Amino acid sequence: MKQYIGSLPVTVLALALLFLPAQVVAQKFSLGGRIGLTAANAVFEDEHSNDRIEPRPGPVFGGVAAYRLNSVLSLQAELLFMQKGWAEFETGGDRKLTYLEVPLLLGVGAPWTTSPHVLVGPSVGFELGCSITGVPEVGSVGCDDTQVEWDRAKVQFGIWLGLGVGRWFGKGRFDLQLLGSFSLTDMNREALPSGYIRLANVTLSAAYKTSLGGS
Repeated sequence: MKQYIGSLPVTVLALALLFLPAQVVAQKFSLGGRIGLTAANAVFEDEHSNDRIEPRPGPVFGGVAAYRLNSVLSLQAELLFMQKGWAEFETGGDRKLTYLEVPLLLGVGAPWTTSPHVLVGPSVGFELGCSITGVPEVGSVGCDDTQVEWDRAKVQFGIWLGLGVGRWFGKGRFDLQLLGSFSLTDMNREALPSGYIRLANVTLSAAYKTSLGGS
């Protein structure tokens, strides 16, 4: 009897681990994707501040996983492929950087079939590629080419903030969203030129998620 009582908490915990996740997934969890267009700009300090900068648009697409805490709050993790870039007209050269971006967002929205919502949260981006074009007598090269040698931080931490409107269609939800992100990481690791370089992005995209169970 004592042995049975002593093993009871372990049995209850095992049953909870076995059945609770299936119930949570069935009612709260959804999977989907995002596709859109992003435009990046570079924020410079010191000697670059007077240079004329023009954003270069790029694609964004990837997967979305969401968990509904209740009818108003949700948590959303994404794995996105993003191309960010800009042109520097006085110093010359267009920069194009490709990232694997991982934002973790808190969503706050009204519990209606069609409703507005707000997204906010941190993100981390891992550089997949970097190229520079338009440099006089150089052409198009990678950012690590000895002719340019741009020493940069290849992992970026940032903050995302967005507004959107969404609509439920049965078990699925369609969202149209405008997201802004700002890098908290100084990209420039060179001793010269001095001053920080930070990326700011505006992304217009559509996301669709399907609930794995329930309505």
